[in-house]
This record gives sequence, C-alpha cells and structure tokens, in this order.
Amino acid sequence: MRDDGRKNGSRRREATTVAILDAAEELFAAQGFTAVTVRAIAEHAGVSHALVHRYVGRKIDIWNAVIERNALGILQAAPDNPDLLETASLMIRDGLTRHRRYVRLVAHSGLHGLSSGWPPGIYGATERLVELAERAAASAPPTEPDENLDPRFIIACVVALFIGWGAMESWVLARTGLQDMDEGEAVAGLERVVRGILKANLPGVGDDEPEPE
Repeated sequence: MRDDGRKNGSRRREATTVAILDAAEELFAAQGFTAVTVRAIAEHAGVSHALVHRYVGRKIDIWNAVIERNALGILQAAPDNPDLLETASLMIRDGLTRHRRYVRLVAHSGLHGLSSGWPPGIYGATERLVELAERAAASAPPTEPDENLDPRFIIACVVALFIGWGAMESWVLARTGLQDMDEGEAVAGLERVVRGILKANLPGVGDDEPEPE
C-alpha cells in the first residue's frame, strides 16, 4: 500500500509539473520572460503559487526547464541525416510547424541574455548543422582561403534567419504586403531561401541537385 501511495504521489507530481511547464511555455512564448509572473503561470496551470515554487522553483528555473525539455525537439526531425540541405529543410519544417513556441523562446533568450551558462546540447539542432557544414567544407575541392566564409558563420546566418522568422513572421509578412500568404507557402519559401544560402556559400553543397524546371 505504501508503494502504491508513493507511486500515485509521484505520478501526481509529474503530471502537475508537466501542467506547470505547459502553462509557462504558452505564456513565455506569447509574452516573453519579463512580462510573465510565477503567479500567472500558477493561475494558468490551475495550481497554487507555492506549488509552482515547490515543484519547479523560481521563474528563471521554470524558464530553463521549459527550454531544456524542448532542446532536442527540432534535432529529432533529422537526427542521423548526413545531408546538410535535407537536414536544414526538415528542421525548418519541423521548427515552424511543431515547435514554433520553442523558436520564440529561443528568440527571447537571445534578446534578454537568458542563454548564458547553458551547457552544450541545449541547441543541438544548431550544433548538428555546424557539424554538417564543416564536414561539407572539408570535403570540397581546395580553394583560396579568402574565397570562402567560415562554415560556422554561414550556419549562424541561417539560424538567425530561422529564429527571426519564427518569432516575427506575422509582423514581417504584414510589413511586406504578404499578410495573406498561406503558412505552408511561407514555410516552403523560407526553406528554399535557406537552401539557396547554403548552396551559394558552401562549396560542393547541392552540386548534384537537379536544377528546378
């Protein structure tokens, strides 16, 4: 009986923690870190303020827990694919359809200095793209050193574009007269632009792709 009671208590705590993090993720993605309070998270999750502190901690602890539980999401869209272009396409599609909130959280993290001190692996998708870009550059025919950009810089530009789009898509489309663009069309367009950036700046990438008709 004691074991059953402990298991039930553990399950309740786990379910409550998930509810707290779900509520926090929704509020943080919509409002950013500064505007959200622990009390607002508690109210949204349907629990007490004290329980949030007890199960998760301070607001920064809640933020970090939300980031950590999403860290591998986009990476899992293409965990073992050796092709840089395919991997980038799959990550963009997945990030802007299933993990849009997380992309917005990453944008808030960068803008408000909340990402310092995070261990390697938190941004696993970016690390994977860097790995593939460096591998592609190393396998390309030799060229003059000054002719090519650092593969890491190219990925930095791609990631900045992706995160910025994920955080500000509606605003950007409205300001450019594209407010009626279908979301699927926008994602496909961004995917095409990113592939173009990679092919144009990384020697050997996409050379075997057929030209669009």
